[in-house]
This record gives sequence, structure tokens and C-alpha cells, in this order.
Amino acid sequence: METMQGRVAVVTGAASGIGKALALGFAGEGANVVLADIEEGPLREAEAEVASHGVDALGVITNVADADSVGALAQATIDRFGAVHMVCNNAGVGGGGLIRNQQLVDWKWVVDVCLWGVIHGVHHFLPHLIEAEDSHIVSTASVAGLMSVPGLGPYNAAKYGVVAIMETLHLELQRDKNADVGVSVLCPGVVRTNIATAQRNRPEELRRQRRERPTGKARTETADARRRNANIAAALERGMDPSEVAAKVIEAMYERRFWVLSHPELLADVNHRNQQLANLENPTVRASFTDAEQ
Repeated sequence: METMQGRVAVVTGAASGIGKALALGFAGEGANVVLADIEEGPLREAEAEVASHGVDALGVITNVADADSVGALAQATIDRFGAVHMVCNNAGVGGGGLIRNQQLVDWKWVVDVCLWGVIHGVHHFLPHLIEAEDSHIVSTASVAGLMSVPGLGPYNAAKYGVVAIMETLHLELQRDKNADVGVSVLCPGVVRTNIATAQRNRPEELRRQRRERPTGKARTETADARRRNANIAAALERGMDPSEVAAKVIEAMYERRFWVLSHPELLADVNHRNQQLANLENPTVRASFTDAEQ
């Protein structure tokens, strides 16, 4: 992109974490910002903070898992500003646990938000971005969309899907002479966000069913799951500041660069996976990731 000054950016999951940092980053570049989130209180606080930068800010309660809700977000953006130039499909949730212990509602919740949320955003905003010219769309995947991390089955599946969608879109738009839309995919590593407490926004109908009190082996598996979740939460507390990630995204948008990695050092792990594929070897996890789980 040549400039963000006076242009319009839409960010989902904008009430906290990377989303809020992106919204503030765009405001710092002089863009007007539409903030979308499912949590009204934090959304209004983020909206006011963005507006304090002297730009026009609009907060819209949005459930990215619902196509009509994202459609309403797009319409609210056009009604207010008449155009949209930058879209960040950033909203996401996380859930851990071994695949054998997952319930179907676990898969549905994570996939609905992390994968369908991106699909809905692309579907409803891409026509406006094509019309706007010199526009850009970014979707937040994860390093877990470039390699499979044990204990994150639904999350891995959704994030691999996000990478595939954005890579496909990038290739398609390269061939479209009538579209001037940049495409990026953000693959963060460990970032200091609220994703470890995403259960607070989980719909009641998608909550796990209670099972009988665990005994024996099942009790051990439950303890292991709690330990794994505690380790994830602790790692997030030590993670990269979201503002650093937002700065990398904005830089990539100016440069029309597709890949955005918050932690380039993780390419060693990604390349380990890719080399095993090239050699048709069975997958293994590098020691660096095994150690991180302890």
C-alpha cells in the first residue's frame, strides 16, 4: 500500500491482543478504524482508545462465526465510511487437549471462529476491497498453520485452513488484472494475548458435556491436560508484545508481502516438518517443541 492516511481499516477481534494492537497501529498511520469484537465492554474501551488518536473509530459487536453478523459488519462499514481499504480477519479462539479427548463441540467452536470467521470475512469484504483499489486483506493464522503442534488438533486444522485460503487468494488475485488487492497471512508464535481465556466467550450450546468423575488413567489424562493448559498460559504471559506483531503486519502491508511471521526463528521447526515431507518421512517434533511442552 502507498498510504493508510485517511483510509478505512476493519479489524476483527479488536478488543484485545493482536486485534487491538492492529487497530491502534492503523490509527497511528492516520487510518479510520472499524473495530469488531464479541465482547461489548472491552470493545467500547478499545474504540475510545483508538478515537483518542484523532481518527474516526466505529465499534461493531460482531460474531465472526455467524455469516450474517459479518455481513452486518461490512454493511455498517460502508454505511459509515463509504469504502473499506484494509481488512484484518484476526478474531480467534484456542483450545488444547489430545484429539482422543476432544468432543465434537470442541471442534465446532474452534473451527467456526478460527476458520469460518476468515471465510466470512473474505466473502463479505473482498468485493469492497476490489472496488476500493490499492487495498489489502490480512488473516491471522498461526505457526500452527505451518506445522502441527501436538495437543492442538482443532486449532491446527483451522489455522492450516486459513493459510490455504489466503495463499489461494493471493495466487488468484495475482492473475486478476482488475483487482489491486494485497494479501497477507499472519503466522504468530507465542504472543501475549487473552487466547488462553477464550472459553469466556464460548457459546453455551458448544460447551463440553460433563463426564463421570475421572478415575485411574482418566484422572492422569485430566491432570496432564491441566498441566498443558497451565504451561500455555504461562508461555503467553512471557510472549511477544502484540504491538510488535502489529508493526510487522503494517510493514508487510506497505511492502505487499504475503508471509508475516512474528517469530522467524520458528522457521527451523517449520523447515524440519517440510524436509520430512520432502523425504516422505514420518512426522516428528523437534526437541525445541518437546521441551516447550514440559
